[in-house]
Amino acid sequence: MVSVAEPLSSGTSGTSVPLIDRVVRWSGWTLAGSVWASGAVFGLYMLLFFGGTALHGTLDRWNESLDFLHPANAPSATAGIGVHFLAGGLLLILGPLQLMGSIRRAYPALHRWLGRIYVAAAGIAGVGGLVFILVAGTIGGPVMNVGLAGYGVLVTLCSVKAYTEAQARRFERHRAWAIRLFSLVVGSWLFRIDYGFWFMIAGKVGHTHLFRGPFDYFMDFFFYLPNLVVAELFIRTRRMAPHSALKAGAAAVLVTASAFVLTASFYFAVQFWVPGMVSGVTGAPL
Repeated sequence: MVSVAEPLSSGTSGTSVPLIDRVVRWSGWTLAGSVWASGAVFGLYMLLFFGGTALHGTLDRWNESLDFLHPANAPSATAGIGVHFLAGGLLLILGPLQLMGSIRRAYPALHRWLGRIYVAAAGIAGVGGLVFILVAGTIGGPVMNVGLAGYGVLVTLCSVKAYTEAQARRFERHRAWAIRLFSLVVGSWLFRIDYGFWFMIAGKVGHTHLFRGPFDYFMDFFFYLPNLVVAELFIRTRRMAPHSALKAGAAAVLVTASAFVLTASFYFAVQFWVPGMVSGVTGAPL
């Protein structure tokens, strides 16, 4: 996979970079940095809490994170959601490395091997989540089943396309599918971020314990579909005229998204992720 944004011109080449292009690039880097930092913390939480409790032999504690994640009489569902979370944690940690152009250029072989691991983990995460939905269903019922199944299908599709386009050496298409895949991968993280932000500003209005309130139904699709819109904006603005009005709009969206990510990440890290990591490692209850 390739970098989401390339470094700006150093100014020594004599080629001036249009202001709007610089704004788009730097706003893209700001959002990417915010997402990477927050996603890495969430990825560590997934690995340490779910992996740690599994090593301690206390799989039932997964229900402390979300009810019905560990259905006692459905081992295949437990296995599916287990590999989904562990592969997802790996994806969130590896994502920044794959999207950094400096690493890709300096260590192309490493980039290729990490890319293979990345798309394989994405496929495993997508299939694992689908297995859980088919065997046990989600806590939110039919609406959540449809929303999360659609998410799993899209993650699997994008991972396959990113790999096949790279193998065919169609690197511009590979770049586009890699960006789409990353935008979906952060969806599981964004699901928590969105809830954290909503709880901060609105309490639990529209949310129920079984995730069957109006806000819950909205979130079943919102946590990943807008990501694809932002990804498409970024992909398409790279090819547009330097002073396109759409580029200015894209920059505004990216900056706004950065502020949202940083605010909600702080809330969730303090309230859930850091305590969950400590609990997973030590075996202490949340």
